[in-house]
Amino acid sequence: MMQSVNITIIGMLVVFVFLIIMVGIMKVLGKLVEAMEKYFPQTVPGAEDNALIAVAVAAARRFQGK
Repeated sequence: MMQSVNITIIGMLVVFVFLIIMVGIMKVLGKLVEAMEKYFPQTVPGAEDNALIAVAVAAARRFQGK
């Protein structure tokens, strides 16, 4: 019985440590992406074209049957 408790605790600790490391890596990558945004800005094609947005909204409503 004690061995199963030990294995359970070790398994939970391994998962917890993995999640902590994963969150840390994701935060570091987020900061890296923010830094790279200065040199490689992302542009959305057609973001300022209101007619294109209206067509997309109309198509979505038509598709949903509203």
